[in-house]
Amino acid sequence: MPQISPDHRSAIIRWIDVCAKPLVVVSVAMYLIEGELSLRNDWDNSYESPSYFLWMERGIAGLFTLEIVARCWHRMSTVQSAPISSYPFNVWGAIDLIAVAPFWIGFFVPTAMLGVVRTLRVLRLLKFFRYSRTLQLTALKFYRAYHDLKGIAFSLGIVWLFFGVVCLNLEYPHQPEKFGSLVDAAWFTIVTATTVGYGDAAPIGIWGKVFVALMLIPVISTMGMAFSAFANACDSVQAIEDDPDIDPIEEWRKELKRTRLRKLADRKYRMDE
Repeated sequence: MPQISPDHRSAIIRWIDVCAKPLVVVSVAMYLIEGELSLRNDWDNSYESPSYFLWMERGIAGLFTLEIVARCWHRMSTVQSAPISSYPFNVWGAIDLIAVAPFWIGFFVPTAMLGVVRTLRVLRLLKFFRYSRTLQLTALKFYRAYHDLKGIAFSLGIVWLFFGVVCLNLEYPHQPEKFGSLVDAAWFTIVTATTVGYGDAAPIGIWGKVFVALMLIPVISTMGMAFSAFANACDSVQAIEDDPDIDPIEEWRKELKRTRLRKLADRKYRMDE
């Protein structure tokens, strides 16, 4: 069997990259067009829509499947690989799997569920993160914020849980139709804490009103803390974004190294106790 040189394998991967980007756009555009026409014509699933929609999806999904096979065969270079492991057990492999999963899942779900499954095609747009430095730096912002948000999320959960269960017990005797379960209380807590305020539920009992009034500041403040943590992470990445020598993948590796150091520090702290 003839051997394919590394240069030729790299050329094949570059050709795949060139083809994948327009295919993603076409795939999502076709899904949106088909979805709009389905609403207008009462098509319940892809089998009731014109056949060219189905066959285009089959062709594109087949090419994306072949892409995964080709990338596994090639074992992407260090520069192209995600900062976790080698393909396909990394971020890029997961994104490529998400891109083809809706197509293959469609063979195993009831016909009535096909409409829901095909909405996952929109996630194929995540493939653009492989090709865009700006998008990779955007993902880095979320990852840096994640470490600060872990502690904030736990604190937020405690405050929100306390708020929800107290509201449930105070308001259930007055309006069981609106505060009849923990789900109702959770919904009221989320709507209140995020300051959306749909108005579908509100305390009417005197003690419920007093409690909500007293808790508004700490409950809403937890959201402010979360936004502040994310803003700080964005600022830290923005400070290096304009440097053309900054490699987002290398920054990911640095963040993973910091994550390991944080875990070691946490483990040492527990041992010292």
